Amino acid sequence: MLLQPPEGPLVLGIALVDFNHLVGPRIEFSQGDIFEDEEIAKMLPFLALPDGSHMSLEDYSYFHLVPDTSNPSTIFGISCNRQIAASSVLVKDVDVTRSIVQKAVVVLASKPVFGPIRDRLGIVTRALFQQRDFSDTQILVEFGNSLEISLRTQLTESGLYIEFVHAFRHRTLVLLKALMLQKKIMFYGHPVERLCTYQYSLISLIPGLLQTLDDCGSPPLAARAPTLSRPNSLKTSDRKSMLAYIGLPLDLFGKDAFFQPYLPLQQLDLLKDSRSWLCGSTNAIVTQQAEIDLLINTETATLEFRDPRLERLAALTPADRKWMDEIVRDVNDAWDDTDPSKPVMHFKGSDDYLRAKFEEYVSAALASVRYREFLSKGKGASGGTIIAGTGGDANTLEDFNAVWIAEFTKTNAYEVWDRSTDPMLFDIVEPRHPCNEKPSVVSDIGLRLSEGIQDLKLEQQLAPTREAISRTLTAGSTNFFKAVEGVRGRWQQRSASSTSVPDVTSGPYSIPIEITKSEADLSTSSPDITKTNTNLSRQTSRDSVASAISPPRPVSMAQAAADTKAALSSLGAGIHSMWSTRASRFSLSRSSIVSVASTESVSTPTPFGGSTMHIPSSPVSPSQRPGVNTVIEVPEYEHEQFVVTNHLDGRMSHEAESGEAAGMAL
Repeated sequence: MLLQPPEGPLVLGIALVDFNHLVGPRIEFSQGDIFEDEEIAKMLPFLALPDGSHMSLEDYSYFHLVPDTSNPSTIFGISCNRQIAASSVLVKDVDVTRSIVQKAVVVLASKPVFGPIRDRLGIVTRALFQQRDFSDTQILVEFGNSLEISLRTQLTESGLYIEFVHAFRHRTLVLLKALMLQKKIMFYGHPVERLCTYQYSLISLIPGLLQTLDDCGSPPLAARAPTLSRPNSLKTSDRKSMLAYIGLPLDLFGKDAFFQPYLPLQQLDLLKDSRSWLCGSTNAIVTQQAEIDLLINTETATLEFRDPRLERLAALTPADRKWMDEIVRDVNDAWDDTDPSKPVMHFKGSDDYLRAKFEEYVSAALASVRYREFLSKGKGASGGTIIAGTGGDANTLEDFNAVWIAEFTKTNAYEVWDRSTDPMLFDIVEPRHPCNEKPSVVSDIGLRLSEGIQDLKLEQQLAPTREAISRTLTAGSTNFFKAVEGVRGRWQQRSASSTSVPDVTSGPYSIPIEITKSEADLSTSSPDITKTNTNLSRQTSRDSVASAISPPRPVSMAQAAADTKAALSSLGAGIHSMWSTRASRFSLSRSSIVSVASTESVSTPTPFGGSTMHIPSSPVSPSQRPGVNTVIEVPEYEHEQFVVTNHLDGRMSHEAESGEAAGMAL
């Protein structure tokens, strides 16, 4: 929206502020008569280089000044501060004692045209620092001479709404209500530019307020209010005429109120001497003042109500929540996280869209105030009856929050508005909440829950936890794989160092086996069983000898696992064959087993290269006969013998020539 250019000059002066490590900030260069004012020269350095500006490579500060004259008016200032290493500066002053040089370029204007000034100011500041010689200020002189002409051709209202609404969501309307109640509101956070632009975005939601801030710089300033009067005519096609008929903009920073986007410690006394203000600060000392009613953290977009009553007064109604939910959804659809400064290419979610929406809300709220007064007069005049034909809704105040409307009528802004607005305003502006339809209880609860979840900011809160868990898992997996590699290396070293094996190549592979005569007869009568047992014994003995003869060789873990699996499979097959043989033998009737009375020895060839198996010929009693629990132990080496154990009577026959028993139980 185009702004009306002022009658006088728009650009009042250009300055260069330096931070001196001995005396603090000071004006190093200035151009313009405005700097001859003592109050301007005293306060400007502290406003141009705010607290915490060293935390950013480049930052912007917005501030207001009031000259010490007979007819003062607010001066609007913007500064761009940067820092550079002292070793990079070509021409140094004698008082440069630290490693960093910090300076700010300042522009003072008669109107808050920060948008067009900011882009040019940033370019000039970067160029000044790139020349690395701050004694050469010719670039600042040329900048001041050309800035006036370029600004007068591009006077537009800055578009700062979308980022503000995207950050504060439904709380945007809460802030607007608190602002209209003229409470003491403080913004706090870094960087300074975001701190200031959020405040300007908030006051821009009041239609026309950005263009009438001449009295906002100091509490005593109140030159606008006496000039306001009720309009005698209305032109609905003219927006300016329409706003004047509605009583907009409100005189929020008139008598006993002020607005300072960045408040230094040197102006801290202003907070105690005023009834209403809107300020911003980066210093935590300022936020500890007891006068604050509402503290807003710009870094987390959270609200802290120091006055509990204000929280109830500015609370949203179900209609407010539903109306704001539609706006927030449109803003989020148009928001681009990769480039927040990218302009919206369609109407919904754009700055013009938000400006129109909030203008509709404020206008309807003011019309409802007039309709409330009309209803009150009607009840008193007609004995309690309500005059019909107005087209309004008697319950419209409930949709705006009746206690908020009642509190607004107690402010200085309402007094000025009341005497400059037509009592029948609701005939032109419908006194109805802009929400299209009244929300149900269920939908309102859903909106409350949804906004509550958004307020938790789970993504931001859980981000450190996710990072910690990720680091822990990464470190744990790394340590685990290192441990596995260490075990594998030790396994290979141990396999390579194991070179001593027993000598089993000499001598015959003869292993005497002791069995009973009944087993011998059974083996004779059942050649298949004997053959099976013989094959099992031969295979077991050969595996043992082969494992003893084969020299050790390094193997990998995978190969060792495969070999172990194959050995277990072979052992399982042998056990299955043995138990099958035993089962067929024990299926015979016990009575069919004939006792052998002869004690003659029976020689049975063994499967180990011609060795014989000695069977005692002495009689065997039934109690000594092998039963179902008979276990044959097969020795691993050739110098051990088979052991036949009868678990029925608990006796075991064991004969070994030498060495330690290392049999395998089948």
